[in-house]
Amino acid sequence: MNTTILTGGTSEGAAPAVARPWIERRPGLSRRDFAAGYLRPRRPVVLTEALADWPALKTFTPEFFRTTFADAQVQVRGRSCRLGEVIDAQLASSGDRPSPYPCTLSQCATLLRDLTPRPECSLPSRHANPLLPRRVFELVNHLEIFFGGPGGAFPYLHYDMLRMHAWIAQVHGEKEFTLYERGQEHLLYVNDKLPWLSTVQDPRDHDRYPLLRQARSHKVILRPGELLFIPCGTWHTARCLGMNITVAFDQLEGSNWREFTGDVVTEQRRHGRRLRARALGAYLRLLGPILGFAELLGANRRADWDAAQATRSAASMQQAGAPC
Repeated sequence: MNTTILTGGTSEGAAPAVARPWIERRPGLSRRDFAAGYLRPRRPVVLTEALADWPALKTFTPEFFRTTFADAQVQVRGRSCRLGEVIDAQLASSGDRPSPYPCTLSQCATLLRDLTPRPECSLPSRHANPLLPRRVFELVNHLEIFFGGPGGAFPYLHYDMLRMHAWIAQVHGEKEFTLYERGQEHLLYVNDKLPWLSTVQDPRDHDRYPLLRQARSHKVILRPGELLFIPCGTWHTARCLGMNITVAFDQLEGSNWREFTGDVVTEQRRHGRRLRARALGAYLRLLGPILGFAELLGANRRADWDAAQATRSAASMQQAGAPC
């Protein structure tokens, strides 16, 4: 179900209200306007010019990866495969017979210069801050390159783990995203054991998942050079409209710090680490204001990324095939 939001009011002699789509496309959006209009209200948005300086828009093609990175190991639904072979299969994919998806390359530190500068609106980001314990990210890849062929679809609804903000950069081909409005978990068949996942395997199957008929969702097609902001905790899924390459990365900053801390504690408890959960929760609650003050002085704003961040893999997450 798609909806629009009416903005402004009407009075005698005033212009009528203008319909505002739930997912807007915005060129030239400043960091301040982004924070006020989208980050704090938790509204998704497509930034149409944020990737204009990325060399990846020219260099990241299926042929480039199929030849230069043919032997790179990638994850396809929990299985390790050669990227060259996967891309061959995806190029032969079709809507009737789609190749397996998603296919993710997480060891991509050597490609960071093609993804530089990191978009201003996605900063600050606290992932690489030395005060943040690395063990809290044991199941998370902060930056991945996704490859997909025609007809490939994400196998489940999800939101990004640990309540990260998700950024989706489309560099080749087109991809359709479906996003769900907040506060509809009771309609989305949430997995009791893995609360960032839904048990829904096909969002179009309303016979099997009848509650989805009531859920308010919105679709947006992401084109090359566009960047989609998905606020933390927003349920979403994706479908490839053709051969495409997408760069996905997460953001952790002040506005989602409390939710991040809560999910870190929950995950530790889920694994039976109650003492660690209590200690990490206390530490992160104290750390938040310290990082916030440091960011006022310019901390955590590296536009050139952090190579170490891109090389921190999460083998257990990849083996399980769960989303990041």
